[in-house]
Amino acid sequence: MEQEKTLSPSPEERYKKETHCQSCGRFVGIYTRCPYCLALTEKRISIRIFKTIAVLTSTVGLIMLLFYARTVKTPEVKIAELGPLSNFAHVRVVGEVETSYGVHPKWGSLGFVIKQTSDTAEDTIRISAYSKVAKEIETRNLVPKKGDMVSVEGQVRFQKDSPSLLINAHEHIAFIKRAPAAVEVQVKTVEPSQINLEMTDQIVNMTGSVISTKVFDGKGIIVNIDDGKSGFPVWVPDFIREDKSVINPGDLIEATGKLKLFKGKLELEVNKKGAFKVVSKVSVGDSTEAE
Repeated sequence: MEQEKTLSPSPEERYKKETHCQSCGRFVGIYTRCPYCLALTEKRISIRIFKTIAVLTSTVGLIMLLFYARTVKTPEVKIAELGPLSNFAHVRVVGEVETSYGVHPKWGSLGFVIKQTSDTAEDTIRISAYSKVAKEIETRNLVPKKGDMVSVEGQVRFQKDSPSLLINAHEHIAFIKRAPAAVEVQVKTVEPSQINLEMTDQIVNMTGSVISTKVFDGKGIIVNIDDGKSGFPVWVPDFIREDKSVINPGDLIEATGKLKLFKGKLELEVNKKGAFKVVSKVSVGDSTEAE
């Protein structure tokens, strides 16, 4: 008896068998269960193994990528190396805080300047943070002070031949060394008539009677107080004043601030909330008689 020879299926037949449902005959591709009749479809073991390996490889790759992203540090650069081609690059800069502006009480922005000193030059760069990032930095007590040694990550903004750095997260500030605690500044109480040019940049407290005022809408007010001469000016920004009521001649005010030169003349600049107040107000009748 002649043995029947088993013929192996052709490539076309094998392809159709593995890509079409053996129950309903519809195309199912790589699915192992027909989406139409829910019957199990026959697949080569190599395809099943390939699918498993593909999933495992992708998972391992993602884990390695996450590990790499968390362990690799942002490259540190020198301020002198930053140029127009560095615009929008994410870099890390290490240096000493030269000037700290703190968080602006009105705009809520953070600003400070760090410097790097070499044998030939001293390079500086301004660091900024805005909105929620600046608030988070202030809440976590991460606002740098003058003399601190810090490491800062951020995005380079190159404008007008000078670079700046924008911080996008509070984690991007790290303190290498904190500056010694600053000695508390003693506020000197003086009379308006005692002010002289030698007191420039000193922080003083003074009380005086209002002679006149000049309002700058949206910016602030200049209050001239009696100094026995033409009046001594006190500049009070709008965001400092908690009481926005009208200040009249004869009112008694108290102010604390820094003495600064403006157009060759000293004035007191109030720069903190609560540092300016009206001690007493003249009555309307008294104000009319004074006029």
